[in-house]
Amino acid sequence: MLSYTWRNYYLLATTMNEVDAQIIKNQICPLIEKGEIALLLGAGFSYRNKSINGEIPTGDGLKEALLEKCNTPIGPKTTLKDAYTYASRKIENFNEYLKNFFIVDRAEKWQENIFQYVWSRIYTTNIDNVLNVAYDACKGKGKSSCDFEFFNYSDQASTSNIIGCTPVVSIHGTIYELEKGFIFSSLDYAIASNKLFDWHNELAARMLLGGLVVIGNQLDESDIDTYVSRRGDTYGRPSTPAQNWIVLPDPDPIKKENYIEAGYYVIDATAEDFFSTIYTNLRPKKLVDLVLESIPAVKTKISTVGAMTWFKEAFNPVVDSIEKSRTESGILRHFVTGAHPEWFYIINDAHAKTQRIGALASSIAINLATATTGIGIFHVIGPSGSGKTTGIRSALIDIVEKYPYVYEFNSSNGIDLGKFISIISGFSEKSKAIFVFYNSTEFYYAINSISSELHDKIKSYCLFILEDRQYEYKANLRHLSDVLTVPQIFEFGALSYDDATAICSKINSHAIKLGDFSELPLERQAGTLMSRERGFNGDLLSALYSLTTHENFETKIHNEFHSVKEENAKTILSIVAILNHIGSNAPINYVAGMTQIAVSEIQRYIEESLSGIIVDFGSRGVLSCRHRVIADYYFDNCISHRGGKEQILKMLEYLSNKFTVDDIKFHPVPYQIYKSLISFNFLYEQYFSKSIRKTETEKIYHQAQKWYGHDGVFWLQFGRFYRKLQRYDDAIECFRTGLEFYDSFQTRHSLGAALVAKYAHDGYKDRTLLTEGVDCLEFERQRRGTSDSYPTATICDYLIDICNAQPHDEEMREKLKECINYGMKHFKEDDYFKGILSKYWKKTHPQPTLTKAPKKRAFSPSKR
Repeated sequence: MLSYTWRNYYLLATTMNEVDAQIIKNQICPLIEKGEIALLLGAGFSYRNKSINGEIPTGDGLKEALLEKCNTPIGPKTTLKDAYTYASRKIENFNEYLKNFFIVDRAEKWQENIFQYVWSRIYTTNIDNVLNVAYDACKGKGKSSCDFEFFNYSDQASTSNIIGCTPVVSIHGTIYELEKGFIFSSLDYAIASNKLFDWHNELAARMLLGGLVVIGNQLDESDIDTYVSRRGDTYGRPSTPAQNWIVLPDPDPIKKENYIEAGYYVIDATAEDFFSTIYTNLRPKKLVDLVLESIPAVKTKISTVGAMTWFKEAFNPVVDSIEKSRTESGILRHFVTGAHPEWFYIINDAHAKTQRIGALASSIAINLATATTGIGIFHVIGPSGSGKTTGIRSALIDIVEKYPYVYEFNSSNGIDLGKFISIISGFSEKSKAIFVFYNSTEFYYAINSISSELHDKIKSYCLFILEDRQYEYKANLRHLSDVLTVPQIFEFGALSYDDATAICSKINSHAIKLGDFSELPLERQAGTLMSRERGFNGDLLSALYSLTTHENFETKIHNEFHSVKEENAKTILSIVAILNHIGSNAPINYVAGMTQIAVSEIQRYIEESLSGIIVDFGSRGVLSCRHRVIADYYFDNCISHRGGKEQILKMLEYLSNKFTVDDIKFHPVPYQIYKSLISFNFLYEQYFSKSIRKTETEKIYHQAQKWYGHDGVFWLQFGRFYRKLQRYDDAIECFRTGLEFYDSFQTRHSLGAALVAKYAHDGYKDRTLLTEGVDCLEFERQRRGTSDSYPTATICDYLIDICNAQPHDEEMREKLKECINYGMKHFKEDDYFKGILSKYWKKTHPQPTLTKAPKKRAFSPSKR
């Protein structure tokens, strides 16, 4: 309970009606307590604060004051922007004059106190400094709930700027940065929204997500009112309680009705009344205390508030996800026809509880029961669409009953390694926690570092469950070379008969009629499903889809993609399909930034022409195709080899403002997307048609160097492109440039390969090329040692071709023998090295043949 003095102070201050007070107490306060409310503050928040020139003015008040200072009457059509532009020319020392209206030296007590609570975001349309002063006062008293950072609408929303803090965003500009300008009109707002800095798009996305409280803002500034009307058109009258709220004193009846139609509950109160009611019913809580409720740690063991802030944003506690999913509703049979395994489906048993899911749950439980301390790794691998995510989530429902500290990684800002280590280091002795990463290979580097750093130092046990496609797992396993425990591997292989029977039983329970298939006995159904699954190479989803639609999966998806005719809708679909195909979801504000289509318009397309094709399950503001398998089909059949340059350039330009070179160490989502899009393999081999891929890929790289010219990954991919075209001088220059920014294994390896290739291409004349190239490859072989077979196998590959072309080069022949012997000692079971070893034996021990010897082939080492 709150203290008597605190409670009675705010009871006396408020004049709110009881119905609205109960809404605040029962709907808003529980969400504030979880840190799940965002604020949008308008003029009504700081209307009564005193500046040098008196009370902070409204927009109309400022317009009158400016023109009065100019001795100019207000015209019937004069806008605030007109008055501002006019006065800036007429008034001497205009900036200082303007500051006198909006700079305050103190805030009210109730304004200070908002910073004692945890908010997911604070946005303000005000340009004054009331929030800045209020926060400084609260923080100075040691009462701030967490670290708040202030941003102007034009500031870059990059990972390093926002990780570990709660942003406070001035979406119309701030008096502290007059030179950056202000947002005055719908046109200004539209222009700003289409810029690469997307705080406005982020706010619009949060309006769609819910959990937003608008205070002292009538939503008729900028084009936000247009959004409200569009949202009303899209959704109509809400059938469930409103998820957003707007606080206005004595609201206009017509506006109130419009807000309700748009999904807002209208609270009749002033800003002070609203916050006073919160303070009456809810104690302040620091973010540290909030996070401590969901992790196995004590307060004295946690080092920084920033670490807690990052952890809260980065991980979803599974117990919370399960609880939320119990309140959701939908059509369960959609799961059988390709919907992503959201928690809603898992909680409602839309999936079949197969024996392999039971085996997975048992394996995880045994791992947790037998381990005591350290870091454990548990791989879940299999083909795409084989049911890995479904299996993990189904297993976790049982696991979480005994081991409640289970978290799913879900952050666009990547992993701050120092903060993650800080959190785990504070876990209580003998506690056990699970961290789940889906499509996890991007974070092997972080898990490797955590294992190396903490394995023998922590008194708790942390199990990392890592879900990946089989190929991606094998290709990236070397990045876990420092893990000290033996990883456990659970493979989703071919369906067993019992599992197929369970799935068919579940299909029948959903009342899905599949023509002749549904008339078969259960054992025949199981056999048919097993046969289909083998035909789709373990892709269970495609097998099920082929049964439920009675037609070829690829044909169905092709027709579905091309059924979208409207240009903007097609662009949205293409962007989302590309992002899903490369392994990323598509935050709606990202799609808005990449397409320069307003968030509200994107939402309208999803409800209309893209309905059922693009989904935002649970209205979380993250767009995706129904399943990644479907996104792959969209890309492979409808986008690949048909791509256009402008679309990729828009995506890359947008992403360039979402992270900096310093952010790369976190591997945030925008960096992951950029790295995939800029890939030579994606652009040259997949995206562009063969007739234009040389010229268009080169144009992409030439344009992109303006944005990414200080990133080593960019120069690595640019160099690989030139190496493919046998423009070795350009490739070598690119690789050398990349090494100036970051000394990476891949770039140094590529430089060595390019030097050796140029030596062969130029007729084996300039031996300095060979010497430097082999030195680069040998350096990487020595540096990676026994932890990675790739450097050893590839240097052998190149040397086999050199020795074949130059049989009298004794130096290279000896180096080849040395590398082959090293590989046979340490990597004899590695598939890639075994392939190179086979090539070596064929070259050094050719079999006699009766046919004419083949012509000598051009130098082209095998590719991994």
